[in-house]
Amino acid sequence: MTHTFGMAMPSDIYPVFTVKHIQNPNRLYAIPLLGALFKFIILIPQFIMILFVVIVFLLVALLINPFVVLFTGKYWSVTHSLAVAYVTLLTKVMLYLPGLTDKYPGFNFQANEDFTLDIPCPTAPNRLFAIPFFGGLARYILLIPFMIFITVLEFTSWLAMVGSSFVVLFAGKYPESTYELSRDYWRISIAYIMYLFGLSDSYPSFWISMNHKDIKIALIVLGAIFYISTQLMSIGINLFVNSLLNSIK
Repeated sequence: MTHTFGMAMPSDIYPVFTVKHIQNPNRLYAIPLLGALFKFIILIPQFIMILFVVIVFLLVALLINPFVVLFTGKYWSVTHSLAVAYVTLLTKVMLYLPGLTDKYPGFNFQANEDFTLDIPCPTAPNRLFAIPFFGGLARYILLIPFMIFITVLEFTSWLAMVGSSFVVLFAGKYPESTYELSRDYWRISIAYIMYLFGLSDSYPSFWISMNHKDIKIALIVLGAIFYISTQLMSIGINLFVNSLLNSIK
């Protein structure tokens, strides 16, 4: 049975993505640093496979599909199949890495029993967005606010993963609050990818479940602080390096 905790997901949210709440998570995987390192090592073949799939997908999505949409008004089924394969494989890895599932992703492109993912092929894609280069640039510019949001959630989800590892290690349970945050972060990431490459012309939703609101707000605030800190640190390092290079000249 699939869990969707707290507030029900709005019916118009894209994509339809549900994840079972893991029962009896493996405590060995939750050992700080060692568990994550072990997972990373055994996922190396998956990363190589994902790299190959994403290269093929990008070549088709960027070089061929825009012209198919522009001249026929239809989304090329080959591109859709590649997109679904890529996102499904990536989803299995992104559920396994933070511990939302202990099931190894495997080397196929089918969803396993731990999650469902529905990405329908567009029936009437916007031809203006399909204009080579300009259409993709327009989508990218429109996504800038969403990219900031998703980056903050990325930092938040990693904080949630670290906090959850201690709960799993000592209590043998994955907290609902951090589980939902990680799940919603990945759904939003999928929506971002699909909009950017034209699998959806509806702007991605910022919606996340606010069950366990206090914990989630605290984690999101910490995620935002980490994000801002890294940006300021990056600016500071660049200014220092530029100043050092100028002084040498």
